[in-house]
Amino acid sequence: MNGLNNKPKKDVKILFVNCCLRKNANTKLLPVGLGYVMTYFKQNGYDFSLLDIDINEYSDSYVEKYISENEFDFVLLGTIVTHYKWVKWFVNMTKRTQPNTNIIVGNSVAGSLPKVFLEHAAADVVVIGEGEITALAAVDAIRENKKLDTVEGIAFKDENKNIIETAPRKASMIDEIPMISWEFFDVEKYFDKSATYFPGSKTKRMRSIPVATARGCAFKCTFCHYVFWNDPYRNRSPQSVIAEIKRNIEQYNAEYMQFWDDLSFASARQAEKLAD
Repeated sequence: MNGLNNKPKKDVKILFVNCCLRKNANTKLLPVGLGYVMTYFKQNGYDFSLLDIDINEYSDSYVEKYISENEFDFVLLGTIVTHYKWVKWFVNMTKRTQPNTNIIVGNSVAGSLPKVFLEHAAADVVVIGEGEITALAAVDAIRENKKLDTVEGIAFKDENKNIIETAPRKASMIDEIPMISWEFFDVEKYFDKSATYFPGSKTKRMRSIPVATARGCAFKCTFCHYVFWNDPYRNRSPQSVIAEIKRNIEQYNAEYMQFWDDLSFASARQAEKLAD
C-alpha cells in the first residue's frame, strides 16, 4: 500500500471509472451510485477525472492505452456482480500497468464477496455497502498514511497478504448525502440514449433523468445482494426529492423523472407525503 505523504487533496490524482455493462445497448442511463460518490468527493475537496466507458463505448484496448498513458494515485470503480470478469481484468491490468496506483472497488461486484474478489483481483480496498463515506475515508487514510483497519466498512490485504474485513459502517442518514451533481457526465449523450419515449412516439426520447427517493430494502431476498449487507430501508424526505426534481427541470431541462431506487414506495405513508 503506497502512502502519499500527506499530499494535499487538490494534488491527489483520482480517476473514477464508469463501467459498461452492455455494449451497443440502445439505452444508456446516468449512473446513480457513481454520481453520488463523485459528488461526495467533490464536496469534500477532491478533484478527479472520469473515464466513462459506458456512454462512449470505449474498447478494452482504448481503456488499456488510457491507463498506460495516465498515472493516478487512486482509481475507483464499482458495478454489479455480473460484470465480475471484466472488472477483474481491469483491476489486474491497471495494477500491472500502474503498480503504484491504489485501486478501490465497490458495489456488489466486490462488496458482496470481498474475500473472493481480493483473492482474484489486485485491488487494494473493497468497499462493503454504501460508497460515499467509506470510499472517501479509505482514500483519506491512504493519503494520510493511516492504518486501513481504522476505516469501517472495507476489506483489504495486510502486509502478510491476509484478508482483513473491518467493522461494518452504519448506514448513512440519507438526507445528509448531497444531491447528485451530473456535471461530471456528458448529460446530453445520456439524454440521447435515455429509456423513455414521448407518448405516441417510437423515435423521440424524453430528456429522462434518474432520481433516488430511498436506499436499502425492506426485504432480504436470497437472490439479491442485500442479503449480504445490513442496509436498512431509508426514505429521503419529500422536500429533498422535490428539490432535486426542480433542479433537474431548471438545470437540465429534464422532462421525465425515473424513480431509481431498488424499492421506491415500500411505505404508503412516504408515497402519500411525496404526492402531497
